[in-house]
Amino acid sequence: MRSRTTVKPGLLLQPVVLSQLAGRLVEDVIAGSGVVGVEYAVASWLGARGPATPSELARELGMAPTTLSAVIERLVQKRQVRRVANPEDGRSYLLELTARGKATNARNASRLGALIERVRADLEADEEDVLVAMRVLEDALRRALP
Repeated sequence: MRSRTTVKPGLLLQPVVLSQLAGRLVEDVIAGSGVVGVEYAVASWLGARGPATPSELARELGMAPTTLSAVIERLVQKRQVRRVANPEDGRSYLLELTARGKATNARNASRLGALIERVRADLEADEEDVLVAMRVLEDALRRALP
C-alpha cells in the first residue's frame, strides 16, 4: 500500500488555503448578522479607514474592481454603506458606513474577539512575526500584479 504524503502548499497556494480557512471561520462567527464575510471585510475596512473611493478600497483590499462593485451594491442595498459626494473629485464618490453598518461592525467585531483569541492561543510563533511575514508576502504579491 502506498503511503500518502502531506502536500505542503507553495508560495501562492498557501495564501489561498489561509484565505479559505479564515473565510470559513469568519462566516461561521458572523452568521445571522445580515452580512457575509466579504461584505464584512469591506465594511470593517471602511470602519477602520474611514470614507474611501471604490478605487482606493479595491487597491487596499486587493480586490478586483468588478468584484468590489458587486459587494458595494449589496452593502448599499442592505443599508450598511452609503455613497456620498467626494469633495475632492466631483466625478467620483466616497463610501462610508451608515449607523446600521457601524452597529453591525461593532457586533461582528465583538463576536470575532473570541475567535481571534483562540487563534492567538494556537499560534506556534510570535503573532507579530507571522504578521510581518504576511505583509512581506503581500508586498511581493502586489508588486507582481500587472
